[in-house]
Amino acid sequence: MPNRVNVDLSIQPETRTFACRYQLTASFPTAQRSLAFNVNRKFRVTEVQGPHLLGYTDSLFYDAFQQDTLRRLTLRFAQPSRQQTVTVRYNGTTPFQTDSVLEFTAHANWLPTIPDQEYALVRYRLAVHIPAAYQVISTGPARRAANGTYVFTGQAPNIELTAVAARRFTTLGGRHAGVELYKANRPFNVRDSLLRTHALAIIAYQNRIIGRRAPIRRFRILLPGSNRNAFGLLDNAAVITYSDFDTRKPADLLILAHEISHKWWGWGTWNTYDNWLNEGFATYSGLLYLRATADTATFRQQLLKHRAAAAPAPPILQFDARKDMAQYRAVIYSKGTVVLADLHTRLGDEAFFRLLQATAAAHVNTTQAFLALVEQKTGRETRDWLAARLGS
Repeated sequence: MPNRVNVDLSIQPETRTFACRYQLTASFPTAQRSLAFNVNRKFRVTEVQGPHLLGYTDSLFYDAFQQDTLRRLTLRFAQPSRQQTVTVRYNGTTPFQTDSVLEFTAHANWLPTIPDQEYALVRYRLAVHIPAAYQVISTGPARRAANGTYVFTGQAPNIELTAVAARRFTTLGGRHAGVELYKANRPFNVRDSLLRTHALAIIAYQNRIIGRRAPIRRFRILLPGSNRNAFGLLDNAAVITYSDFDTRKPADLLILAHEISHKWWGWGTWNTYDNWLNEGFATYSGLLYLRATADTATFRQQLLKHRAAAAPAPPILQFDARKDMAQYRAVIYSKGTVVLADLHTRLGDEAFFRLLQATAAAHVNTTQAFLALVEQKTGRETRDWLAARLGS
């Protein structure tokens, strides 16, 4: 059963500040006397509460994976319990903002997270309060939107709870049209229409080869225009911040296909080598879509680039990004992609796509679990071959 999270977020656009109340009800397999949270060090923690809380310590530490200093709250409880409820209140400057867009997204590091459980699923209620001149969107429709309060509910990884605020959003595609685009403060243009058309085509293809057992039925693309990055979410959504994003360019089309596929590829632990199950799979899924559109030239060119990057990189198995972050993309993205391409060649389309579908449906989150699934679906010989490739 996922943990329960209740978030109450108040945004003040004029001062670019916010205040947040984050309440977690967490269940554990064994009784726990303590619990830790990582919190953005730039935020001011004003209160930590819990019915069994004795006290907490607040310290700074350097996270080598995120390459940033974080705040660690270590909570102590009066007695061990398999369930604890904790409330953290904090405030600060809006993490990502422009003149009239304020982002609280997966890359903004705006929520407390349990260490190494950043992507653990939670059942959430997110209430956002903002002056009436602003609108708020998330990865799904608001349950309630009135008098400057927006309420969203659902199930998603803790780190992916999303609120984007702007003075207005333009919408392309309705809730029942497959793909919805929400663009902050600007009208849609031809690039946006093509983006939606290409997203529909990508989803149709990836539903067939990856998501046959758990297809995408609706998808949201948020376009805040803040020009930082693009990222896909498990909750049938993607955030693309580039204001000049143009899917007529193979590179941008590849980004879109990569990010959409994160609907299935987001279960591996993000700060270990198991993250290749997210990023290696998403990278190769994007390349497969290019191949399906008959753009074999870009497919081959990109695969050659990944092979060149992967060749001198250390093995995926036991890779520790905290100790060798310089090699992270070469190992997790490029070597992961090359291993999957070689597995694809070994198995052929039919068997490989069946394996992708089984992997996505099983929410595989460790390399050992993937190896076990490979053995189950393709035999011991291929499993041993793959283990050797991952270890070299």
